Amino acid sequence: MIVTIHQPNYLPYLGFFHKLANADVFVVYDTAQYSKQLGLHNRNRIKTPQGAQWLTVPVQHATLHALRDVQIVEGAWGTRHRLSLDANYKKAPFYASYAEDLRRVLEKPWTSLALLNEALIELVARWLSIRTKMIRASELPPPPADADATAKNIHLVRAVGGEAYLSGMGGHDYLDERQFTDIQLLYDEFVPTPYPQLFGDFIPNLSAIDAVFNCGESIRLKKIVGEV
Repeated sequence: MIVTIHQPNYLPYLGFFHKLANADVFVVYDTAQYSKQLGLHNRNRIKTPQGAQWLTVPVQHATLHALRDVQIVEGAWGTRHRLSLDANYKKAPFYASYAEDLRRVLEKPWTSLALLNEALIELVARWLSIRTKMIRASELPPPPADADATAKNIHLVRAVGGEAYLSGMGGHDYLDERQFTDIQLLYDEFVPTPYPQLFGDFIPNLSAIDAVFNCGESIRLKKIVGEV
């Protein structure tokens, strides 16, 4: 059984779903520390006539908090995001097919960033016909207090009965491969593939919703995320 692990980001890019599609189990790493520097826990990019634009979920002071404990600032941010999507994607070929599902999630009275992101990940995965099982790290036994990043990942893989860990290519920079003695280490190589977009030249690595709104549940898009 192949296990992948990732923080619940806001409306992730296609590479995130490519990794999910190639795993049997996705551990939602909601016990990881929130990071403003990484910049994707509470925001992601869409495409506008002016180029890429950030959609940001306002959060309360979250430094040193686990993602599961990060609280969203009360307000109409969900409506603002929905209106921005309406304005920029109303002419996208498949926007009307998905807009209502997304609106229902965005405009719920969320307080937890992790639960919001998890709901959006589940929604986009369903759109892409990805059936990977999702398990929260917070519902598994915690790793030893002195475990490093590699040991924490291995612990989570073992906790769900996995035999292999699927890392993104960035894992080359921080994983200690010597610790993978009884767990197979795999790397998921995602190469952004151009697809039809509105507003001029192709911009890679936007939120996956950009691809869904422009391509729908097409064979082309399924190939990009590894489902065909």
